[in-house]
Amino acid sequence: MKSKVNEIFKHFLDNKISNVLLSISSGVDSIVLLHILLKVKEINNKLNISLFHTNYNFHIKSNDAESLLRQLSSKFNIKLHLLNVKLSSKNFEHNARKIRYNEILRLANEYNYDRVLTAHNYNDQLETLIMKDNDNANWISRIGIREKNQFLYRPILDINKKQIYSYAKKNSLIWIEDSTNRDISFKRNKIRYLISKKRYNKIYYNNLIKLKNRSDVKYFNYLNKFKKNNKDLILRKSKYFIELNLNFIDFFSYLETKLFLNYIVSNSFDDEALKITDSHWHNIYEIIKNGRNGLSVNLSNRILLQKERRSIIISIPRTLQNNLLINDESESYNWYDTHISFKSSENYDMNIVPMNLLNNGSYISHWKKGDKIHLKNSTKKISDIFIDNKISNYDKLYYPVIRGNKGNVICVPNLATMYYSKFDKTKCLSLIMKKEV
Repeated sequence: MKSKVNEIFKHFLDNKISNVLLSISSGVDSIVLLHILLKVKEINNKLNISLFHTNYNFHIKSNDAESLLRQLSSKFNIKLHLLNVKLSSKNFEHNARKIRYNEILRLANEYNYDRVLTAHNYNDQLETLIMKDNDNANWISRIGIREKNQFLYRPILDINKKQIYSYAKKNSLIWIEDSTNRDISFKRNKIRYLISKKRYNKIYYNNLIKLKNRSDVKYFNYLNKFKKNNKDLILRKSKYFIELNLNFIDFFSYLETKLFLNYIVSNSFDDEALKITDSHWHNIYEIIKNGRNGLSVNLSNRILLQKERRSIIISIPRTLQNNLLINDESESYNWYDTHISFKSSENYDMNIVPMNLLNNGSYISHWKKGDKIHLKNSTKKISDIFIDNKISNYDKLYYPVIRGNKGNVICVPNLATMYYSKFDKTKCLSLIMKKEV
């Protein structure tokens, strides 16, 4: 395994990785991977390794497994994150995986881990490919387990179980066998059992690998297609949202669209990955293609897709700001990614504001339904002003509105200002609104 140590070391070095989290079960696979990582740390002493373990309280050695990891954590001075849950046997594999990966994502964000490693091996890959074949899955699923997928890294995916056991015994490693791995009522365990009984021949395995390799090539070609077209399709982008020209629906097929959105999300929001069921994806696709303006749908727990007139906006949550008091006209005020300031008025424009209104308890706030502004010859709803100026449903959530001390709207920057019969340009200021680029 010396070559594997060097391979992982090089991957960390090339990608400037210094802070990693290993998802560890205490089984032989993850114990071996921990041992390999400790060898990598001998080469690079700046490498920080942390562990994450989920105790499902599901088999008789669950607590023994946790105890072993506590000992290893103490022995090697490694941080150990523990999650203790209880699950029923119904849909156990699915629910366990969902809970585990949700916690991994939370830890990765909270502790800024550069990579999360799992100990999936070659046998796991074969089992996955057989299950996908049994399900008659589409080509994308036949890629199987990926070595690198967003922030996940599976460095021993090319090593088989026999090699893993051999390494563990040679290095006198201690591990805990999960007794539920022999329970063939679980889908994966049944496949594992059939493999052990030689129910599949070499030709079948080779065909599965060929299908996987073809899917890999196809997926790589799609990624190149996405990279080539995404600059033309991205209208705006920030750390909070990305707006896509709705024309992208004409570039890609139904499945390509799903892959494209996953590509966009994973490259826009800190390696966020979408896990969308087929039925949910059908609803998402219908909203993108045929939904009315303003419809929204969750792509994940924290990612929202919103349909606009000629675009879609994909966004992550932003904390709503409190009202911002304007107490010094010489100051600049930050409202989300907008900077608001004031200067002496030279012309009457839509941003002109009388000083006596500003200096009497005015403040910056969000727009609210029912808000109106008094113009010279009429009163107009702010919602209609947004429509007239093609302000998206997403943007109006965060658009600054200047209010007087009684809550009345006195200015919607760059769009409208309240009519005031006693305008005197020497006693007015012009509001300046600048967006962060």
